[in-house]
Amino acid sequence: MNRSRNGRARRLSAAAAVILAPHLSGLGTTQSSVYMAAQAESGRALVQPRDAEARDAAAETATREALEAFITQWNTADDANLRRAMHFPFATVTGGGALIIDAQPDDFSAGFDEMRAREGWSRSSFDFDSFAVVKSSTDKVHASIGFSRYGPDGTAYRTSQVFYIVTRHDDRWAIQLRTPAPEPEDLVGDERAEILAAARRAVLDFFTAFNSGDVDGTVATLNHPHLFMTAGGGFAVAETPGDGPRPNFDRMRSDEDWHMSTIDALEASIVTRNKVHFELTFTRWRPDGTRYWTVPALWIVTRAGDHWGIQVRSLMPATFDARAR
Repeated sequence: MNRSRNGRARRLSAAAAVILAPHLSGLGTTQSSVYMAAQAESGRALVQPRDAEARDAAAETATREALEAFITQWNTADDANLRRAMHFPFATVTGGGALIIDAQPDDFSAGFDEMRAREGWSRSSFDFDSFAVVKSSTDKVHASIGFSRYGPDGTAYRTSQVFYIVTRHDDRWAIQLRTPAPEPEDLVGDERAEILAAARRAVLDFFTAFNSGDVDGTVATLNHPHLFMTAGGGFAVAETPGDGPRPNFDRMRSDEDWHMSTIDALEASIVTRNKVHFELTFTRWRPDGTRYWTVPALWIVTRAGDHWGIQVRSLMPATFDARAR
């Protein structure tokens, strides 16, 4: 919180659409100028303390076990078996604006017969030495792992990475989202920088519209179908722009005394030609300059045609929560 010399909180202006904390780097002159404008208005840097990152060791162990169960059932080549290692609704993010939602177990098929015919697939394995947890909580884990596919002679014909969101429902851990994770080896230099800039712009445009109270503007920064996963297990899909999701700013002001939101961290963790994963932390502020809610999240931004838009948002538990009024 920023305070004047007499100790009274300074009022923040939503005219400074997105405030990026100064520890962020490489985010471009537009974002930097926004931050500096906010500093000039308040007379001080608007920086809140960094909250300690919460990790849940038991959840991470359970996630590893869920992945072991998944690959075991995968190798039975039986969809009925595999579905027991999954939670539904289940999401597959292929990139390019494609988001496949299997609402019920019977909707899902891994396509084992097609893999055999097309690739000569025989079995798969996970490389648990590469297992990496990005974020973990009591009910949700974001993680990546390497995998290989093998032909009948036991030779690996494909080795790659996959990202999973693993969740706990009814005290059972299982996979609920998957998406390819490898970065192309030839994605370097100017091309990578241009992709990052375009994907990042979608995130910044969302917050600019959000702080302007522009409902249609926020929806315009999304790709549809759009998936929103809450920290507590909520799973909501908006099939078309008409479905939103549409923020209710009047309710936020009434219920939370919300005034504006800021990006506190924005780091690209996976970059491909049609999909970028951002590890993002945002904060909501009241008019007097007090923060009341800080949340880490994964945002997956995809390219659908020429449009880079936010397609998946998965929230983790708040690291700071003072929403009670």
